[in-house]
Amino acid sequence: MSGPSFPLARSGSGLVFTSGLAAIDPATMSVSATAFDDQAAEVFRQLDTALKAAGSTREQVLKLDCYLSDRRWFPAWNTAFSEYFATAAPARTTTVTTLPIDGLLIEIQAIAFAAHQEDRS
Repeated sequence: MSGPSFPLARSGSGLVFTSGLAAIDPATMSVSATAFDDQAAEVFRQLDTALKAAGSTREQVLKLDCYLSDRRWFPAWNTAFSEYFATAAPARTTTVTTLPIDGLLIEIQAIAFAAHQEDRS
């Protein structure tokens, strides 16, 4: 038995909108990594996958929203963000909030320019 299937991204009008990306095993809906750096690496891996599937790349990300479970993760988030977006960093917002699954430390979503103009709804 597997968990629900959600699209990683949808595109329209030349833009890609990702779903909330988090270090969650979709089969069990449980957190797949415990360390912040591992969770951050997983969300960026998912972002690359979603962008590629939608005909985009990290260099085309215009806006990134990050949700952290605790503000103590902010310095590690800044480091991960600057390494992932070594050039052409997008506009971003970081919010500290309660995340939907215990143990989840970070979730992100992005808006990017899509190289392909077709809708992938």
